[in-house]
Amino acid sequence: SNRVEAILSPEKLETFCADLANYDLILSKIPPNHSVIVVSLHACGAASDMAMNLAIRCNAPFILCPCCTAKSLTKRSPSNTEKRTMFDLSASFQRSGASADIEYPRSKWLMGKLHDTGVVDMATEDKYTLLAKVADIGIGPQTLSQQRQQQARAKKIVELDRLLAASEGHGYDVRLMRIRDHDPLVYSKGDLLIGGKDVAETLVNLPEEGEEIQ
Repeated sequence: SNRVEAILSPEKLETFCADLANYDLILSKIPPNHSVIVVSLHACGAASDMAMNLAIRCNAPFILCPCCTAKSLTKRSPSNTEKRTMFDLSASFQRSGASADIEYPRSKWLMGKLHDTGVVDMATEDKYTLLAKVADIGIGPQTLSQQRQQQARAKKIVELDRLLAASEGHGYDVRLMRIRDHDPLVYSKGDLLIGGKDVAETLVNLPEEGEEIQ
């Protein structure tokens, strides 16, 4: 629409680079009395959780499309205790790793499910670690079709865990959907996490599962 084009015109756009975990810096860049919505696309690992946390701090709605899940299992090293002279794969995992304010599972719902003693005899943290890895790469030995089914199922649980954390602890109305033409059995990174305050009716009226968003 003309209104959207006016809002997104180059002269009205302001950009800056920041670590998503630096909430205070990001919040300081938001002009007062402005409406906020947090949108993230393929924010890897815990970066999606940081984007959600930023939205919660602003009491703002969010639309998140997460990426890899296993990278969130890396805990960030405090910057004052580690000085890197080389940047390799571990640097990527550090950027996508969880900051001190993020713990997994995110929700009481999944914590309860994983804590159930009737499930495999493993520590809750280890069960979540396995879940996050299966969501990324599946579990073998299996056929490719079986592997993708396990990936899709595990990824859905991980994303529901994120959404329910926003719902349980912060009163958000939430919905899990998928981007159009992102078949979870072909490409598992097309989930859309949508949340906001007092938007239950709007979310209910969005397309049903299987009627993907265009």
